[in-house]
Amino acid sequence: MIRVGMLVAGAYVGVLGSFVHRHEWRAGGVAWPWGLVLSVAVTALVAVAAARLHRVGAAWFALGWGLVLMVPMMLSNGSYLVADDWLGWTYSLAGTGAIVGVLFLLPRLSR
Repeated sequence: MIRVGMLVAGAYVGVLGSFVHRHEWRAGGVAWPWGLVLSVAVTALVAVAAARLHRVGAAWFALGWGLVLMVPMMLSNGSYLVADDWLGWTYSLAGTGAIVGVLFLLPRLSR
């Protein structure tokens, strides 16, 4: 049952991050992507929590998060959650990198 919870948590964080990563704060003529930073940070932190909660928790979290991002892209009409621009690509790649880092580096650092 905990695996299903991790899968749902990954999907939930993925959906929320898909909406939040587009938010920007404009100051001094510069757009600061605070939503992108927040989305990637929350993804990494929840993945760490999932890994500490269950031995394969981060893997189930990653599966849920990845499904939310990949399934809409595989459909013929494309994704409406993550746009094909620098913010969308940065969110997808940085979030994936954060999860991969948790999956592979956290067990080595915990020793």
